[in-house]
Amino acid sequence: MAQASPAPNPSAAGAHQGVIHQLRNVSFSYDDGGVLAVDNLSLNFVGGESVAIVGPSGCGKSTLLALLAGFANPTAGEIVHTPAPAGRHPMTMVFQNETLLPWLNVVDNIKLFFRYNKGAESKSTIEARVRDLIALAGLGGFERFYPHQLSGGMRKRVAFLTSVAPLPRTLLLDEPFSSLDEPTRVGLHEDVLKIVRQYNMTMVLVTHDIAEAVTLADRVVILTKRPAQIADERVISVSKEEPVLEMRRDPVFLEVYADLWDSLARQIEPAGVRAPSPEVAK
Repeated sequence: MAQASPAPNPSAAGAHQGVIHQLRNVSFSYDDGGVLAVDNLSLNFVGGESVAIVGPSGCGKSTLLALLAGFANPTAGEIVHTPAPAGRHPMTMVFQNETLLPWLNVVDNIKLFFRYNKGAESKSTIEARVRDLIALAGLGGFERFYPHQLSGGMRKRVAFLTSVAPLPRTLLLDEPFSSLDEPTRVGLHEDVLKIVRQYNMTMVLVTHDIAEAVTLADRVVILTKRPAQIADERVISVSKEEPVLEMRRDPVFLEVYADLWDSLARQIEPAGVRAPSPEVAK
């Protein structure tokens, strides 16, 4: 394993590395030019990679994700997506807030996409995928349970599977695990790594948790205070093959964590005051 290193210039990544989403000099203002949330930001996303976006509270992380998803349009600049391969849904999102339908059980929540996209795939293919996903997420035996019968961590797993079931090329996650306790979150990280790799998805994660970013991402992008610009960008060469707890005990993981925290601290500390690096949760 290796320490975090500066990422290549996103504008220089180029098509040779399989860029599938491009933000080109993107700016975004709320209230018809009132509040500038994103300012002249350029960023590429390569197919098959996992990218974590971190930054000070209120800096525009979720706004950037909404722009990438098409929920909002840039005030200036452009966002370019290459077509998704045949058989792959272009993009889905896992939200921070509860999104499960309380009147549907686990299986029916996971299959919700197909209720409104009939004919997308055969019934047998869908059933087999849902069974596989439930097994991968450790939800076997809870197929007919309703959301109110599940723990918070189990509900988050189901919400995650609901977004994974359509087989998106790109999976967006907007701080979906922030409300969970640390042991539950670590277990979910194991599931995310397993499922994203198995189904060859590109993942873009907005998080305030540096440890989560190092655990799940191949690349971390640190944003400035609002309006969001790119303050730093690092490739994370930490192996994702070992269990998450073992990964977090590795001295190199801790070095990468401290390095990223130092970079983030420069965006959140008052002028002339140096924030200490907190210890990573193990």
